[in-house]
Amino acid sequence: MKSVLHSTAHACLVVPLLVLDSAQGYSWMAGIKIPTPLDLGKVATGMKFGDKKLVVITGTSSGLGKATTKALLQNEGYHVIGAVRDLEKMRVVAEVEGFDKDRFTAMHLDLANFASVNKFVEELDAFRGDRAIDRLACNAAVYQPTLDYPKWTKDGHEQQLQINYLGHFLLTSKIMPMMEGSSDARIVMIGSVTGNDNTVGGGGVYPIADLKDLEGLELGCKNPIAMMDGYNFNGAKMYKDTKLALMMTSNMLHERFHRSTGIAFSSIYPGCIAESPLFREKRPWFRKYFPIFMKYVTGGFVGEPEAGQRLFQVLHDPRCTKSGVYWSWNGGPREGRGLETLEKGGQIEGSGGAGGGWDSIFENDQSDKVLNRDLMMKLWQGSNEVTSAEWPEAYQPKSPCPTLKVVGAATSFLGVLEEQARMKASREGEGAAIVANRSLPREERRKQLETMLSALDKTPTDLQQLKQDFLRTSGEAPDLPSLSVVEGEEAELALLTGPASEEQAIVPEIDDPLEVEEKGPPQMIPGHEQLGDIPVVFQPQNVKTMAKIGQPLSDVASRADVFIRYKCRKGECKTCVVNIDGKWVSACQTKIPSLAPGQEFGVRVRPVSDAHKHKEKAAFFTPASISDGFMNNAIGMLGFATEAVAADPDFDVRIGREKAIEKLTKRRKTPQQTSLRGNPSAAEDGGDSVKQIVPGLLAVGSFMLVLMKQAA
Repeated sequence: MKSVLHSTAHACLVVPLLVLDSAQGYSWMAGIKIPTPLDLGKVATGMKFGDKKLVVITGTSSGLGKATTKALLQNEGYHVIGAVRDLEKMRVVAEVEGFDKDRFTAMHLDLANFASVNKFVEELDAFRGDRAIDRLACNAAVYQPTLDYPKWTKDGHEQQLQINYLGHFLLTSKIMPMMEGSSDARIVMIGSVTGNDNTVGGGGVYPIADLKDLEGLELGCKNPIAMMDGYNFNGAKMYKDTKLALMMTSNMLHERFHRSTGIAFSSIYPGCIAESPLFREKRPWFRKYFPIFMKYVTGGFVGEPEAGQRLFQVLHDPRCTKSGVYWSWNGGPREGRGLETLEKGGQIEGSGGAGGGWDSIFENDQSDKVLNRDLMMKLWQGSNEVTSAEWPEAYQPKSPCPTLKVVGAATSFLGVLEEQARMKASREGEGAAIVANRSLPREERRKQLETMLSALDKTPTDLQQLKQDFLRTSGEAPDLPSLSVVEGEEAELALLTGPASEEQAIVPEIDDPLEVEEKGPPQMIPGHEQLGDIPVVFQPQNVKTMAKIGQPLSDVASRADVFIRYKCRKGECKTCVVNIDGKWVSACQTKIPSLAPGQEFGVRVRPVSDAHKHKEKAAFFTPASISDGFMNNAIGMLGFATEAVAADPDFDVRIGREKAIEKLTKRRKTPQQTSLRGNPSAAEDGGDSVKQIVPGLLAVGSFMLVLMKQAA
């Protein structure tokens, strides 16, 4: 009996211990979160992207954003989300440019409206599923230098300020949490030489970017307070100030979040894209001659394709994972180029521009203003207050640019006088002391500043004049007499697409003997191995790169830093001819063909002088330096005058393309705007949740069936 009782007692003790031990053995399961149908739906949504990286770019319907999107879509590893204000225009541009519909998604985003930013982020979050956002390029911008008075957004801020800076500031704060889980997340701010005052474009041309003490931002920057510095409105200065603010924000994000998130924050200046629609509000004469001036006189011109390759490089190149960097490309100033300026038609490298190709990228110096930590903190605080953004928890060597020293010395006096006049007009009378007195209540200071700035407002009282001003600065391409014959969708599409057949690319034989010189096997450019499937070899440079089938040869040459001079870009002149398989063809009309495995696409370009690369520059302010400078400027002005006389046809083509896009967009718009993904109509509201929950329910059902089968 005792043994029975003993055995029973032992069992009573052992069984609970076994149960407890068994329970502890499964304690690891306590941290497992049971997936909901919505979670599984997000997984199913994210699966459609495969192993592609998700890239968000603002402003993809024109300019730099469009060119970068084309470059990204030529690489199979990306799905691009184009955030644009006008979806119908984006649809037309995507059709004309041949964007891959399976790897490009347009979504509505109006950076001039904070509510639109919030809605875009909600739609983006639903669209990505469980996938992390891998890249964000804050590119969209407007430039409004011609009006003496500001335009205001729905939120009450000056348009350039909200579109270029505040909208991107809020957008970045919303997208950063979506980057969690990305192994190579990057956020790129498009800065500008005009925002970096240790360069010629930023420090030698009035108005100079200068946020001063950020008094305007501190007091809310709402109508009638337009400028972040709190002084009277200047449209050109506002654009430069927003670029300075973006570059400072990139540095602040790097300091605050790089270590904790692993995101690489950087800013870039791709060069002066003088033919970009960014200058759409400038008068026609400026748009015609400014690109020629930048080619021959300053040497700062960059074509859209080359600029797009540069932003693509910062988004793609493994070298650009470094954070806290201001990326630039070597080249630019005209010193030392001499007669080569005329020989190359104002181009320096690649498809034409200030700098070279892939390997010319470098970490540029940033000005003292960009690196001003005290001001950076005030900018951060003020921007957060204005946008209601929520986030996860110095001395710098100046560029030794001799041109900046000369231009700065010549223009600084006039610039100082202009700036003093603007500041004095904004701070006259008793109100100035009230605004400057930081011990007074903020609201009292703000009202006093509003009173003073309202008195200086130059907005016309004549409604007709106001209408004309807004029409002139609406961004529409100017009407040219030569374009009146281009009417109808068929004619507009023909103007946009141009000749496309191989036969049209071939040109007659030209008297230009080929130089054949054995140099050994061509060398692959570092970092180009994964850029495509077709090997492309350029001679006499003897370099190799990779390209995608159907990729324009002009883009491939630009990326490989191979110089080809372009003029008409329609295949009608012999300027850009190259030799392929013994035939002279127009590079601007040639695309990379499909080849059998092991074959290479060989291209022999006409050699041009590269003596400027090897010529030793004379010391600054020596007789040789002064002589070189005089000759370079004289040759540059000669080139400018020569090309300016014949500029009408090229200008007509460029403006004609812009006008054709506008007409196609208006023609295809309906009174009730049709929607693209990311801009659901009322009937589609809530559709994304359904699309995620339904696959989730199916996944849960399948999971349960498997469990039941295993149990059986």
